[in-house]
Amino acid sequence: MTDLDNAGARQASKRARANIADLTLIVRVPGRPADVRVFTDAEADDTHKYASTVGGTAEPLATH
Repeated sequence: MTDLDNAGARQASKRARANIADLTLIVRVPGRPADVRVFTDAEADDTHKYASTVGGTAEPLATH
């Protein structure tokens, strides 16, 4: 398999599965909507690391 074979392919996360209700944080990456990721409160450190790595911003998800 070449690098081109994997272009655009998504990899499954190695983290534990979370319920949608548990997702509280989002990282938005300007100009790169495919790089948006969501996190739980327990993953706050990972949220900020990811935002720093990709040049994104970490924000709380709105709750209703």
